[in-house]
Amino acid sequence: MADPIAERKAQTRAVFDRIVRDYDAGGPGCFATFGRRLVDYLNGEVGIVAGQRVLDVATGRGAALFPAAEAVGPEGSVRGLDLSEGMAAATRDEAARRGVAVEVRVGDAEALDFPDATFDLVLCGFGLMFFPQVARALAEFRRVLRPGGTLGVSTWQITQADDLATVLAQQGLLDVNQEVLRFSVADDLARALEAADFARVRVRAASVEFRYDDLAAYWQNARGTGVRRWLDRLDDAQRERVRAALAERVQPQQRADGLYLPATALLAVGVK
Repeated sequence: MADPIAERKAQTRAVFDRIVRDYDAGGPGCFATFGRRLVDYLNGEVGIVAGQRVLDVATGRGAALFPAAEAVGPEGSVRGLDLSEGMAAATRDEAARRGVAVEVRVGDAEALDFPDATFDLVLCGFGLMFFPQVARALAEFRRVLRPGGTLGVSTWQITQADDLATVLAQQGLLDVNQEVLRFSVADDLARALEAADFARVRVRAASVEFRYDDLAAYWQNARGTGVRRWLDRLDDAQRERVRAALAERVQPQQRADGLYLPATALLAVGVK
C-alpha cells in the first residue's frame, strides 16, 4: 500500500525541483524580500548575535539563509536544509558565488538529522504549510533548539501570485483549499506554535507592494511559485482564458511604469 505522507513529500519535491530556475528570478524578488523581513523581525524581537548557530529549514534559494549568515557573521554557523535536491544544489552554487560560508543539504523537516540543542535559531520561511505532519516538524524544530533558542517562521496571508490563483480557482482550475494558505490566519499560526510548546509567541503581518514590468513578467514570476503545478496543467485554450481574465482583474493596479500588486506574509517568533 502506498504511503500518503511519502507520496505528498515526493510531489512537493518534484514541484520545487521543477521551479528552481524560475524561483524568485527575473522579478521583484518577493521571497528574498520576505526572507530579509523575517530575519530583521527576529533581530528586532529577540536579537540575533554574532557567532550564533542557525538552521534554515525549507531554505529554497536562500531567501532567509543569506540574511541570517550576514546577521551572525563569519564566526557564526549557518546551515540550510531543503527537501528538493534542485533547490539545495542551486543555493550551494549561489553561496559559492557570493563567497558565503554556509552548508546546504537535502533533508526532511519532519526528521532533522541533528542532535538535540544544536542551534540558537531555527528559521522556516514559507515552508510550514507544505509539511504533511506540521506538529512533527515543529517538534523537531524545538528539539534541535538549545534552551532559550528562537524559532522564526513565515507563512502567506496574501501570496505574490494571489490574483492568478484567484482567477484559476474561479475557472475551476485550482483547488481553493490549496495548502499554500494553510496558515493564512495569524491566530491559527500562533496556536500551532503554542501547541508545539513554544513560548512568547508573537505574530505580525508584513505587506509589500511589488512592481512587475507587465502582465507577462507577473506570469513568469508566478511560474517560480507553488502555483506552477496548476499552470503546467493548462492547455492552450485554458491558458488564453486565464490570461484574459487575469488582465481584467489586475487592470486597476496598472500604472505608467508597471503593474503593482501587494503580497502579505505572516512573520512569527517563538522561544523554546
